[in-house]
Amino acid sequence: MLPGEIKDQGSERGGLVAAKARGAAARARWIEEGLVVPGPQLAQAWGISQETLATATASSEVVSIAIDGSEYFPKALLSLDRLTAGAICRALRQLQDIEKLMFWLRDHGALGGRSVAAALEAGTPTAKVTALAEAWARERTDARVQIDDVVGCPDRSS
Repeated sequence: MLPGEIKDQGSERGGLVAAKARGAAARARWIEEGLVVPGPQLAQAWGISQETLATATASSEVVSIAIDGSEYFPKALLSLDRLTAGAICRALRQLQDIEKLMFWLRDHGALGGRSVAAALEAGTPTAKVTALAEAWARERTDARVQIDDVVGCPDRSS
């Protein structure tokens, strides 16, 4: 189970409304558990202004997710320098925000069952983590294209 994930409560709580409620509860738990941090905290840790952080976010140099109208960032970024974080985040740029965040929150078998931050802290080369991020993004992008082909959706990149 992923961090903040809610165990399925059965079909009586199914449907779109229940799914949205589970998603909102998971996002609230990410905040409560400190898995994501607000922008000012990351900006302070990196010694940059909020405006610089906003620019980096807009250019996909940093991963963020909007929760209740505020921008949150993976806590893992606090332990990284901007160049390392930027290299990894840019590899994920074509993904949706939630997919990018999941890359940072989950443990990866390719990293010895560790999270990105734990693997980097243990000495895993940034190039290996960036290659994993590229593969993660490619896998999700390819799957999305295949699904779109099956259901007859036009290519979104054109």
